[in-house]
Amino acid sequence: MKTILLSILAALVLFVPNAAAHTYLDTTKPEDGEVVVEPLQSISLTYAGKIEQGSTFKVLTANGEQMETSNMTLVDGVLTGSFDNPLPNGEYTVQWNSISEDGHPLSGEFSFTVNAPETEEAVTEENVEQAEVEDSSQVDVSESEPVSVEDDKNNMPLLVVGGMLLAIIFISIIILFARKKTK
Repeated sequence: MKTILLSILAALVLFVPNAAAHTYLDTTKPEDGEVVVEPLQSISLTYAGKIEQGSTFKVLTANGEQMETSNMTLVDGVLTGSFDNPLPNGEYTVQWNSISEDGHPLSGEFSFTVNAPETEEAVTEENVEQAEVEDSSQVDVSESEPVSVEDDKNNMPLLVVGGMLLAIIFISIIILFARKKTK
């Protein structure tokens, strides 16, 4: 019986800290579903813990066109991508892929809308771009690969396993004390 109890305790010590070490996306700027009403020139993803270099994200327009970031930085669990010019008004999806400190890959996506007041220069650029698209006989819309969304905030399996292990330990202790009292 003592061997079983020690095995369970060893399992708790070995497996629970590793399961809890996964990092997850904590907050984003802009937030998921947010309507941004000011010019937006950077996007930040803040993680609950440390993430590794190689973590990245891409920003897609509603028609699947990727917006190029001019600079991507990672400082203290905050991944920030900036753009040379503010994003044009429209709907955007951010697809992110990161690597937690323990090497666990994370991925997901969130969306937001930009509805900032347009300057005269931006309206003129948009009209020129729209005219070029209408004149073009063939428009290339690249398809993006689907990204699996992994909700690392959902620790339900960890809680279930931990609860079961605690119940087994508790029952084992009760049985040990009951046996000692009967002897």
